[in-house]
Amino acid sequence: GLLALASLTALTILDLSHCNQLSDNGLRTVSGLTNLTSLDLSHCNLVSDGGLLALASLTALTILDLSHCNQLSDNGLRTVSGLTNLTSLDLSHCNLVSDGGLLALAS
Repeated sequence: GLLALASLTALTILDLSHCNQLSDNGLRTVSGLTNLTSLDLSHCNLVSDGGLLALASLTALTILDLSHCNQLSDNGLRTVSGLTNLTSLDLSHCNLVSDGGLLALAS
């Protein structure tokens, strides 16, 4: 699984979209890939707010796609707000994200 990626520390772009079995535990493995600038987790239905905590170490991220991650809520966005290099963030079809979560991103 994802453990095979752990040694690819120079990786800058990772597309895990539509990985229906990817869970919060899997994201802990990705958290060591600190050179990532682009991460696509769209349509990963098992990723939740807890999984986003693992992404806090990915401070080089400029592009993060979380679209269609149905378990993400405003609480998870508080973690994303620490990724200050983001230039693109896709939260489309994240139905648990509200105006309050977006305000947390802006502050």
